[in-house]
Amino acid sequence: MSNNYWNIDRIMMLIFGLLGSAIFITLLAYLSDVLFPFVVAFLLAYILNPFVNKLQKFLKYRVLSALAVLLIFAGIIIGAAFVLVPVIADQVVHLSDLLRKLATDNAWQAKLSQYLPENMLEMISEKVNFEFLLQQLQNFDALKAIQELFAKLLPGAFGALSWSMKVFAWLAGLFMVILYMMFLLLDFEHIRGVLARQIPSAYNEKVLDFFRNFDYIMSQYFRAQTLVAGLVGVLFATAFSIMNLPMGLPFGLFIGCLNMIPYMQILSIPLAVFLGLIYSLDVGTSFWQVLLIITAIYAGIQVLQDLVITPKVMGKALGLSPVLILLSLSVWGKLLGFLGLVVAIPFTCAVLVLYKDVREGIRIHRKSIGEE
Repeated sequence: MSNNYWNIDRIMMLIFGLLGSAIFITLLAYLSDVLFPFVVAFLLAYILNPFVNKLQKFLKYRVLSALAVLLIFAGIIIGAAFVLVPVIADQVVHLSDLLRKLATDNAWQAKLSQYLPENMLEMISEKVNFEFLLQQLQNFDALKAIQELFAKLLPGAFGALSWSMKVFAWLAGLFMVILYMMFLLLDFEHIRGVLARQIPSAYNEKVLDFFRNFDYIMSQYFRAQTLVAGLVGVLFATAFSIMNLPMGLPFGLFIGCLNMIPYMQILSIPLAVFLGLIYSLDVGTSFWQVLLIITAIYAGIQVLQDLVITPKVMGKALGLSPVLILLSLSVWGKLLGFLGLVVAIPFTCAVLVLYKDVREGIRIHRKSIGEE
């Protein structure tokens, strides 16, 4: 037996694998706009598939289980939109009024100077275009924001369409995502079986091991971290809403989105301090008291997340490193644009599994040499 793990066969496999990966990424980048609805639908189907499997034990028929899960999911999204969008729109208007007062009210500026170092307020006024910010907040249109989001579902000549055609286009894009989701949920297990049968027998066990490890890592991070982020976002949104912090509801949900990368919510602290400062000026409460309340909210939810939520949802499994997640978002986002941000976690999981497989192969090879 050769002492060298990297023989000619493995080197050629590595070269062809890297070449195939480069071609795949290039093709994916070229087709990213077209594939975006399918990738979104696939990831949503991947998250919902365990619920369909569990429900199928009671309803027996896969189609009924998939329809039930899809209707529940759609009901939650639509219900949340009806409740949240008007509230968020009102909070945006309220924030614009407070910012206008911050920019023009001498009494507020006098109070603000008590908390800021000398000349800092003038420096902020020079750097921040308050008029532009106020204009953007006053012109906030929830329907337009949703329209721009769904514009990505049907790219291409979207910008040349009339308003009514744009609405029809993003509705069609949304329908395509739902349609993809439905078919994927119906055939998820069947697709797995078909793909498994296409693998040559010589590589069957190795490839299946790769996909089992990939699915395990994905389930531990992608599904579990999505649930953790959602719960954390609800907790922050509830706490800030009870506190009556300006933009408390959307800001709390935004912190939940940041939590998809563990501990990334720390980036929201400067914005929380700024909103707390405006709140203290508005209600006449000491800024330091407001800051203490905000600190208590962050600390309390972080402790709850670390000691209760994460252990319950993820168990003892170790998630992906926050540094690795951030790096993956940067790299895949650069390679594939917006689609890269969506597929960053799955692709990073696949690379991680491949790395572990190669490392395990080298370890076994060295062990076998030592035994001889």
